[in-house]
Amino acid sequence: METTMEETASRPSQGTLGRRTIFGIVCGAHFINHFQSAMLGVIYPLMMKELGLGFAAIASIAAAYNTLGNVLQGVYGFIVPHFRRGVILGAGNCLLGLSVIASGFASSYQHFFTTRLLGGVGASPQHPVGSSILASHFGGARGRALAFHSTAGQIGGLFAPLLSAFLILYIGWRALFWGVGALATIMGLICFIFRDSLRRARTDAPRSRLAPAGWEAYKKCLKNKNILLVSLVFMVGAAGRGQDINETYIIPHFVRDFGLSLTYGAFLFMFIQIGSLCGPFVWGWLSDRYNRKRVIQASLLLSAVSSFWLGWQSEVSSSLFANLIFYGAAVTSRQTLTQALLSDLVGEELFDAAFSLYYFIGFLSIPFWTLVTGGMMEHHGFGAAFSLISTSYLAASLLLLFLRHPGRAAAPGVTLR
Repeated sequence: METTMEETASRPSQGTLGRRTIFGIVCGAHFINHFQSAMLGVIYPLMMKELGLGFAAIASIAAAYNTLGNVLQGVYGFIVPHFRRGVILGAGNCLLGLSVIASGFASSYQHFFTTRLLGGVGASPQHPVGSSILASHFGGARGRALAFHSTAGQIGGLFAPLLSAFLILYIGWRALFWGVGALATIMGLICFIFRDSLRRARTDAPRSRLAPAGWEAYKKCLKNKNILLVSLVFMVGAAGRGQDINETYIIPHFVRDFGLSLTYGAFLFMFIQIGSLCGPFVWGWLSDRYNRKRVIQASLLLSAVSSFWLGWQSEVSSSLFANLIFYGAAVTSRQTLTQALLSDLVGEELFDAAFSLYYFIGFLSIPFWTLVTGGMMEHHGFGAAFSLISTSYLAASLLLLFLRHPGRAAAPGVTLR
């Protein structure tokens, strides 16, 4: 029988407290993960001057960070059966925190490149391990639970530009790295402390002897065409997965091409983050009530339109403000929606392998789009770059035409109201 949030609140049990702890820790770690990434958009213009970096150098750093993290996301289906999820998340956040602290000492391109590589390793468990935990515990409301997870990251992205721009005025960009790195390390230690809570639901039930593990789980997922299609839909769209094009290029674009101050550029970027706060939850709510496939296609169409529209904005106006909000609400929803669709397509015993494979495939194109966008901006301008990006969402929508949704099975878990 499904349990509503109100019913569980009226009888606080160990299970309810466990779910709240799990939700808070996983979403808190995602907040810091996105904060440390989004603040780079404010720091990059300063590093470009002090360290002599160009857009090509920034693109290579971002591409390397995402490539390494992406490759590692694909192996957690092997790791989770042998290590506690809390230990994995704790180790990842501690390594991420130490790498961010080390970035504050960067004196050259090579130094910063190395610290970001370590950060990619540390950030890699957040999506596959965190999403698997939440999908397991909130089966009756996966669209909304995963949307809250996404929203936690987007809130980190919302606060990062403006707060970072403000703090840099008083403590400088190096001290900002040190402070945020310390917070990420503390979050890692919290994961270690609550490692017994960060587990899959119903761990008290004996594991079925028929439940696949290791290679067998991956093989079963690879044979499922729907899983591969959903992963490809996530992959094909250019921006919106976090820690990629938006954080890397949009604030530098406002500063360089619009001639705005760093603080004003961060202020404008905030409107994308505002859209990204409400967008995933609204789309997730719709997908829990209507056909997920159709809802995803609608979000992809809006992503294409808003990306093209943003590419050819030439001045700060009411049109730009509206564009940024719609853009943030649309492009950041794809991850939430495809995660929920993936959860509908597989049994819980395959969650770890399915989410690892999903994120591995889905993040494959980030380095490609990061490098292409940087090159296009360098030689042809922001408008041409985002016009190209807009076509990626149309391609993703076409892929969904090949999806044969078997219907949504009733999943056990907590229902959000």
